[in-house]
Amino acid sequence: MRKHQKEIVRLASKELILSFFDIFTPFFEASTLYRRSTREYLRKRSIDRSNLLYSIRYWQRQGYITTFVEGKDKFIELTVKGKGYLKNVALDKLKIKRPKKWDGKWRVVIFDIMEKRHSNRDSFRERLKGLGFYPIQKSVYVYPFDCAKEITEISERFFVEEFVIVMISEIIQGEDKIIKFFLEKDILCNDDLKREYKSREIDSNNEFKRIS
Repeated sequence: MRKHQKEIVRLASKELILSFFDIFTPFFEASTLYRRSTREYLRKRSIDRSNLLYSIRYWQRQGYITTFVEGKDKFIELTVKGKGYLKNVALDKLKIKRPKKWDGKWRVVIFDIMEKRHSNRDSFRERLKGLGFYPIQKSVYVYPFDCAKEITEISERFFVEEFVIVMISEIIQGEDKIIKFFLEKDILCNDDLKREYKSREIDSNNEFKRIS
C-alpha cells in the first residue's frame, strides 16, 4: 500500500475511534457505554461502507475494538486498550476555557506522587506543562483560570488522583514573574491586569511595580 493511502486509512481509523463518543463534548461528559451501532454510524457519518468495514477490521487486529451482532444490527465496542487510546486522544485535545474576566485568583496544583509511580508522575507533569501551567516548584504548578475538571480528568487518566490537590490562592509571593510568564504565553492579557491588578502598572521593560 502506498504511503498516502496508508495515511488516509490511519486518519479514517482515528476518526472512527473518536466517533464512539460525542467528540464535541469534553471526555468526562461522554457516554460510558463505549459502543456504537454500525448502522447508526453510517447514518450519521458521511463515510463509505467499505471504508468503515476496512477500519473495523484494522482496529480489531490492533486490539482496540471488538464486534458483536445484536438483533439485525452489528455493534462495535471499545476494548480496554481502545478506551486508553481514546482517553489519550481526548487529553491531546484538552484545553482550559478562558473566562471573559479573570477573577485575579491563582489555581495551584500540588502533587506528591510516590517514586514507584514516577512514570505516571512524569506524564502528569508533562500534561500540566503542555497546558501552559507555571512551575513554582517541581511538584507545584499554577494557572490563572478554573481548571478543576481538567485536572481531575488528567489525574484520573494517569491514576494519580489521590495524590493531587487543587487550591485557590489570591496572592503568591513573587507573582510578578508568574504574571509575566502568562502574559508572554498570551494566557493573560493587559486588560486582565487593569481589571484585577489596579495597584500595578507595567513599565517599559515589562516589569511590574507597585503603585504607592
